[in-house]
Amino acid sequence: MSQPQNTSQPFVTDMTQLHAEIISIGDELTSGQRLDTNSQWISQQLGAIGVRVMYHTTVADDLQANIDVFRLAINRADIVVTTGGLGPTADDLTRESLAGAIGVELYQDELALRHIEELFISRGRTMPPKNIVQAQFPVGSTPIHNPEGTAPGIDLILSPEGHSTRVFCLPGVPAEMNQMWTQTVEPAIAKMKPNSKQLIKHFVIKTFGMGESDMERHLPDLIQRGRKPTVGITASYATITLRITTEGDTQDECEEQARDTIKTIQDCLGDTIYAYHECELQDVVSKQLSDNNEQVAVLESGTRGLVSHNLHNTPDTTKTLGPCELRTSLANNYAWENLESIADKFHESHDANYSIVVGDVVNGSDDGISKIHVAVVGHKSTQIQEFRFTGHSNIRIAKAAKQALNCLRLHLLSVSESI
Repeated sequence: MSQPQNTSQPFVTDMTQLHAEIISIGDELTSGQRLDTNSQWISQQLGAIGVRVMYHTTVADDLQANIDVFRLAINRADIVVTTGGLGPTADDLTRESLAGAIGVELYQDELALRHIEELFISRGRTMPPKNIVQAQFPVGSTPIHNPEGTAPGIDLILSPEGHSTRVFCLPGVPAEMNQMWTQTVEPAIAKMKPNSKQLIKHFVIKTFGMGESDMERHLPDLIQRGRKPTVGITASYATITLRITTEGDTQDECEEQARDTIKTIQDCLGDTIYAYHECELQDVVSKQLSDNNEQVAVLESGTRGLVSHNLHNTPDTTKTLGPCELRTSLANNYAWENLESIADKFHESHDANYSIVVGDVVNGSDDGISKIHVAVVGHKSTQIQEFRFTGHSNIRIAKAAKQALNCLRLHLLSVSESI
């Protein structure tokens, strides 16, 4: 069956922002056997060209389920991008599902078929008959050329009930998908939105030491819905990330939009902020030490070696925190009443510049809340801080280890500011 002539006009919209849905297809994804990194990558690419991703959908290799997912996405998104399901086997259902969702037949594209045959010939093989299905496309769509693989993509423009939607179906192999995106899909999307902003840029602020609700109280006007630029807040193991999202035509325009918001956050949170990019506390502490060619020794009980583990797994570990410089010990009898004496003696036993000593978990007798104590020994003083062992039981040790690292971070900041 040949493709009928497509008389539809190029899909161009004057909307200020396009909304997208990403559909990942495959039993290996819904069963948890494989992590869906394609959706993450496509989301990043769409955001970089000013398209907001509203939905991520993952669907198994089931025909009716795929048809249902396509119908829903077509009716609620301006752009639908799918990955997977374009192979030649019986469980590759993308082309058939898309055709079923819009009520059309499949046609065979002779140019696409010739390309697939030539790929097999170039590899010294004869194309199996089952691969013919990869040259079949829903009527009304056009192939997306796949330079390196046998699975061409699908480009389909639809206007259901006056709402224009463009569907791009790409193979699940990341290398092929990335190449097809760069060469074909991204330029096509850019032409759809000539009057809208070309960039969505995120500015990240990493914080530690303040709870999520407390942070919202400190930043009451920034977290509001509808504010421009938007400020999102997420928490993970007591680390709180603020994400400022801007839209502009240039990098400079996005930075200008974010400048006042970043300044407000800095004024409100101060040293609670530990970084302006994605990283962990131990990465910052390790770099602080590395920049000054200094070392730290760690002695811990209540955190079960996690402080040492975190410091050993940082980009700067081999430079300043290698096996000779990072002294670590474990024990189970560091009562907080003796912690200062223990910390001082431990610091005298080595030649590292700083020591972190973490005491036992102390069960609360009065209020029922357990506590943990951290000592940081520097050049001139020993500082001891008490932390309540709060939060879900699964994150308490991780949170306590971060608190110990944060004690050293703040100590190092105070030292640098006094110089």
